[in-house]
Amino acid sequence: MLSRTRFACFARTTQHCRSRPAASRLFVTSSAASIREERRIFDSPKNAMASTRALHSSSKVSSALKPVVYDQFLLFGASIFEQSSSQQRGFALAPALQEAYIRRLDVVNRGFSGFNTTQGLKVLPNILPDPSQTCVRFMAILFGSNDACFVSCLNGQHVPLEQYKKNLVSLVNHPALQAHGTRVILVTPPPVEERRLEHRVKSQGYKELNRRNEVTKQYADASREVAEDLDVGCLDLWTAFMQTADWKAGDPLYGSIDLPENEAIRALIHDGLHFTPKAYGIFYEEMMKTIAGKWPDQIPEKLPYVIPAWDDTEAWAKEGLQMGSSPDVVRHN
Repeated sequence: MLSRTRFACFARTTQHCRSRPAASRLFVTSSAASIREERRIFDSPKNAMASTRALHSSSKVSSALKPVVYDQFLLFGASIFEQSSSQQRGFALAPALQEAYIRRLDVVNRGFSGFNTTQGLKVLPNILPDPSQTCVRFMAILFGSNDACFVSCLNGQHVPLEQYKKNLVSLVNHPALQAHGTRVILVTPPPVEERRLEHRVKSQGYKELNRRNEVTKQYADASREVAEDLDVGCLDLWTAFMQTADWKAGDPLYGSIDLPENEAIRALIHDGLHFTPKAYGIFYEEMMKTIAGKWPDQIPEKLPYVIPAWDDTEAWAKEGLQMGSSPDVVRHN
């Protein structure tokens, strides 16, 4: 009979089991002999691994309780995604997506500060799991803010506009990604707040701005065009941010250093480039809208739990685990 505590231990990795000071503390057992046996098993990593395999192969353990691998929702891009896991300032995108898809998909953050599309294309095969292990159901791709750096910048981040478009196409059509049948969402690069950005880059040793909104907008337009051409999801973050300032096509580009300060844009970009909690809130809302519009069957409410709810009698019965009748099922109240 598996106690709740013992089941929790077997769900951990061998390394975690090995790090415990006394294996006997992990279990609720019925005899001193069983305590000695469990201590002997878990004092040896090799024995612990063999014991775990034996448990998983036991006919007493239903397939519903064996380790499962969730499909992934992968966030791939530069610092805007990398920082989307941090809640130091407040609301953040990645935790919000994790909460929305909890028990349904694993949200995986693969944001790499400073990366452009050329670097992203090089590392893409390295961040994707083998399709035999799990499926990348969604991938949101956000590059462009670094590609749009001026060609004169010495940081080497600039990627010419036409090459940027080709790189986006190559990312979406990469064989390693296509093998997953992934639902791709291309995110347009957002505007920058040039006054704050100027202060930031000068503090880093630059003499002048290394990005301008008029250039970044060209990359946002290009990202949108690629999404339309390839018929993948498009999250137009550029427009979503600008519309908070009541911007319309043809208006001056708010956030420009040549215009009066725009408080709506400043409220979204804390250092000229990176997001405030309010900005990540808009990002999250637009992400959910994009999914609902393009793949309505993939919104969280339409996806089943990977492991059934504790009171889903029908699902448990399919596994031969009538709730309350099997000693191997832990019922949580």
